[in-house]
Amino acid sequence: MQKNFVREIKYLLGRVPSKQWKDPAIRGIVYDLTPWHRMSSLTVQTSEDDPRDIGGWKYYCSAESDASRIKAEIEQWLDSRDRLVYHNLLIEAAEALLSIDFSKYGQPVTIDGFCLYKPFQLQVYDADETFRFNYCEYVLARRLEPAEESAERDRPPG
Repeated sequence: MQKNFVREIKYLLGRVPSKQWKDPAIRGIVYDLTPWHRMSSLTVQTSEDDPRDIGGWKYYCSAESDASRIKAEIEQWLDSRDRLVYHNLLIEAAEALLSIDFSKYGQPVTIDGFCLYKPFQLQVYDADETFRFNYCEYVLARRLEPAEESAERDRPPG
């Protein structure tokens, strides 16, 4: 699943206009997954953008996709319409985003130790705001858990 998200995100990164990558004010990107619309998009953030108003950002919806590279994941959500499925897809998307090398986009550093690199933030959010946190931070925080605690937490009840 994560490989498909990597392909999807790299496709979107390639569709962002080059002038946006050259803007010295860029300070991050947001990957947006909306399976109910069968689409995903990428938005470049600048230092002037209000982090609480993504729709008002200078480069809002820098690139969008029909999500054909993540068709199976979209179908998984459409078949269930389950919030937990969406939550898990956002985790996979954040894992994928964190795995990409942003050097060719002028951003050689995206993770600083065990935290996101503050001058250039990678971001994935729940579009419905069921959870109001950056899934990239969530993924990094989970990596800090000892393996036994993680296995215990993820074990099905019963």
